[in-house]
Amino acid sequence: MTLIGTIPRRCVNLPPGTLGTLVQSIFSNTVQEGDANEAFSTGFAEWLGVPYAFGAFTGRSAFQLALEALALEKGREIIFPVFTFPVIPMVALMLGYKPVFCEIDPETFNAGPEHIAAKITDQTGAVVATHLFGQPCPIQEIVELCRRRNIRVIEDCAHACGVRVDGRQVGTFGDIGVFSFAEGKNMPCFGGGAIATGDEVIAGRARAVLAKAAMPAKKTILEKAISVWVKWLLTRPLIFGLTAYPVLRLKLLLGQPLMDSAVGDELLGEFLGSTPRVSPFANLQAAIGLLQIEQVDTFNAGARKNARVLTEGLNGVVGVGAPRSSSDEHIYVYYPLTVAPERRDNFRRYLLRHGFDSKISDMSDCLALNAFRDSEGFHGKDRALLEDSILEICVYPVVSEKNIGRLARVIRDWARIGSKDR
Repeated sequence: MTLIGTIPRRCVNLPPGTLGTLVQSIFSNTVQEGDANEAFSTGFAEWLGVPYAFGAFTGRSAFQLALEALALEKGREIIFPVFTFPVIPMVALMLGYKPVFCEIDPETFNAGPEHIAAKITDQTGAVVATHLFGQPCPIQEIVELCRRRNIRVIEDCAHACGVRVDGRQVGTFGDIGVFSFAEGKNMPCFGGGAIATGDEVIAGRARAVLAKAAMPAKKTILEKAISVWVKWLLTRPLIFGLTAYPVLRLKLLLGQPLMDSAVGDELLGEFLGSTPRVSPFANLQAAIGLLQIEQVDTFNAGARKNARVLTEGLNGVVGVGAPRSSSDEHIYVYYPLTVAPERRDNFRRYLLRHGFDSKISDMSDCLALNAFRDSEGFHGKDRALLEDSILEICVYPVVSEKNIGRLARVIRDWARIGSKDR
């Protein structure tokens, strides 16, 4: 069994100084409140190039903050790409809005103005322009389309923190940008999220919402922080190879599920039992965020370099699709490989046996989910689902270029031998 040189499905990115900041916040009693929150709001806004930024306890909470700050009339339609993280349109639905889903480009996984325009009606209040898998969508064209129709633009930058278009950060083109700092993203802050805007009125509403929001309990914040730090430790390739990887191999041998998170209707079923609320960014999260701002551009450059090595290594491979990049700024928060759905599980098992864990996508075709069965275009499971063909691979810079090259060779070998298990 390969133990050295393994790659986990996801490498948590925490900056140097994280553990010290965690310990210091506990002893100085600044886990919940402190000076870091205001400093982060200022620093994050300056880094993005906008006047205002506000943190939230989770990415979902940040999206709710964005909706409340926009103050759209209840019942208005909000257009989402059909292929997205389904919790986000579910938040809109639970807050009294009507999600409408547009098609996407199947190669970039993003929606463009040509997809969005077909769904605009006189009831459209906003468009969510999503930059999926670290690749910017055609945001300038989307904003231009929406400005002509007096429609608000929310940029979903959960996968795209630090991406630039013509030198300008995503999240600053629309009326409001939403960011996620969850553990699987490129800028985790022990969880968390943020919104950014250049609109003073929107900023004032966001400030008012946060002023009334209850800070999570100190125990909740610390449990999340410790959980993320432990996952950071376990996703160092060497430690992963000695701990989690043997467990995954045993599960594979026994035919058991490979520690996958809930997705699709199962995920939404868990979420529907909760009450959507806005919770503020904790001071500890903000302190980590300040460290992240200093290193995230370097981190993104490293991920981009590894992705290019892998893409070059897969050039000409038949049966495995590498992501097509429409921008040099693609940061590959996730690197989605595509294969025929009926071969995906075989491919995943083969990769795992050769030392490479992979991840089933959290993204879903929302019109296949029962939670959105009342939506126009609902089709259930009666067509091929894009998520069934995707496996996400980690190309974060903690993975050596040597191992990225080996990964490419393993994928080429699988493609060459076809679907036969080995």
